[in-house]
Amino acid sequence: MKCLKYLKMSKIFLVLFLLFSSSFASSKIYFLPKDAKISSEKIISLIDNSKSSIDISMYNLSYKKLINGLSKASKRGVIINLYLDKSKFKKSDKINKLIKNSGIKYKVLEKKNHLKLALFDKSTAVFGSANWTKESFQDNFEIIYMTDEHKDIKQIKEIFNSLEKNY
Repeated sequence: MKCLKYLKMSKIFLVLFLLFSSSFASSKIYFLPKDAKISSEKIISLIDNSKSSIDISMYNLSYKKLINGLSKASKRGVIINLYLDKSKFKKSDKINKLIKNSGIKYKVLEKKNHLKLALFDKSTAVFGSANWTKESFQDNFEIIYMTDEHKDIKQIKEIFNSLEKNY
C-alpha cells in the first residue's frame, strides 16, 4: 500500500517537475564565428516563430537572410519595429530598398545607434556585439546572448519604449 502511494506521488512529482521546468527562464551565449550557424538559425527560428511583434535596434542590418525572414514575418502580420543608424542605412542602397519594400516599420535615428538588440514577442531577447551582417556571422569574433529571463526582458522593453518615445 505504501509502495503504491509512493509511486503515485513520484509520478505526480515527475509530471509537475516536467511541466514547470520547461517554463523556467533560460539564457545562452554564442561565440562567433564558431557558433555562427547555430546562432543565426536560432535568430531565424525566433523570427519565423514570432506571433505578434519583433523589435530590433541595430547599427548595421544588412544580412539578407535575416531581412528576408523579417519581411515574411511582416507579411504574416507580425508587427516589426526597426531602429536603424542613419549612417549605415544610407550607405547600403540595396538593403535600404529591401527594407523599404518589405512593409517593415522602420525609424532611422538621428543619434548614433550602436545597439545590437532584438526583442521577439516581448519575451525573448537577443543582443551582443554582433551587427546583423553576413560578415559578423561568418568572419568576426562576436558574442550573441539570447535570454528569456524576466528581469532582462523588462529592461529591454524599457529600452525600446524609450527609443519609440524619444527618438
